[in-house]
Amino acid sequence: MSQVLMLYRLQEIDTEYREKKLRLTEVLRAQKETEVLLAARRRVETAVTQLKKWRAQHKDLSLELESLNTKAKRSEDRLYSGNVKNPKELSDLQNEIQALGRRRNVLEDEILEVMMKVEDAETEQRVADDALIKIETQWQRAQTGLKQEQNELALRLHVLTGQRQQQVALISAENLTLYNNLSQKRGGVAVAKLQENMCLGCRLTVSANKVKAVNEGQLVSCGGCGRILCPQV
Repeated sequence: MSQVLMLYRLQEIDTEYREKKLRLTEVLRAQKETEVLLAARRRVETAVTQLKKWRAQHKDLSLELESLNTKAKRSEDRLYSGNVKNPKELSDLQNEIQALGRRRNVLEDEILEVMMKVEDAETEQRVADDALIKIETQWQRAQTGLKQEQNELALRLHVLTGQRQQQVALISAENLTLYNNLSQKRGGVAVAKLQENMCLGCRLTVSANKVKAVNEGQLVSCGGCGRILCPQV
């Protein structure tokens, strides 16, 4: 096999290696938790926090109402017991009972409003939980395939590394240096196929003498792009 064909085979190995490495990077990135998943988790956390807040507020208001009712009953019992004779004390008890009644009305309205908030928060948590479960299930399912692809890519890259080492050993140091320099300058394509008399790297016409030399296995550069010309095989 001529040096040109060996260089072309090396380029095939390098091209596949770059593609597989790029895909491996994408696969590894895809295994990180997505913004959709993170947002779903934040939604659940917010829902739980809100539900706890409204439940705590409902509990506080209910305890206050219970304490108020106890106090109002105690004052009413005292008012109607007949034991209080002092007019001012009777008047104070009546005023106190009325004030407690007004506060009771306010509390009952607040409790009703908070109960509605609790129900809304419970609904939101259920919806958020369901959405998170669905998103997590889809994400986990995707992870299985990604893990498998990661292993396959890692194995293929290992094989390609070995193949490249074997291929490089067959190429002269001078030609390998030329190949590496051209590869850097030409976006990884140092060797271009020759289709009849046209360079497939830059689509320019190649002279008949160069075509003959290429077909004879000589190392010839394209006059247009400078790539090494390789015969069709």
